[in-house]
Amino acid sequence: MEKAKAVEALNNAIMEELKAVFQYMQHHYLARGLESPAVSNMFFELAIEEMKHSYRLSERVVALGGIPAIRQNPIKIPKKLREMIEQNRDDVNRLIKDYRKYIEDVGSDITTRRLFEEILADEEKSLAKLEALLE
Repeated sequence: MEKAKAVEALNNAIMEELKAVFQYMQHHYLARGLESPAVSNMFFELAIEEMKHSYRLSERVVALGGIPAIRQNPIKIPKKLREMIEQNRDDVNRLIKDYRKYIEDVGSDITTRRLFEEILADEEKSLAKLEALLE
């Protein structure tokens, strides 16, 4: 895969990761209800993890000679705690599919592929946490 396509995939991932940072933080601040303290803390921890992902992706963009994206995709802020969890679960599910595609797309770029694989593993763990809350 040529560098320009890798940078494009990385920047798409950065915008999704930044979206997740802001969305998790908003949900962290707005979570209400009996179970909200634990869920709110989890949202905060997930936001930090997503921030680390965006940092690593940005470093790779620079290493490939590109300019990292500095904007995020639009966030969604449901009113109820369960809806926040469901929204984040749905977003993580979509992001997992995106990362699987990115991994296929960057086949010969081993460094970028490994980065995507590592982040994919983190996203799968996040999905498991969110799904456990909904059981």
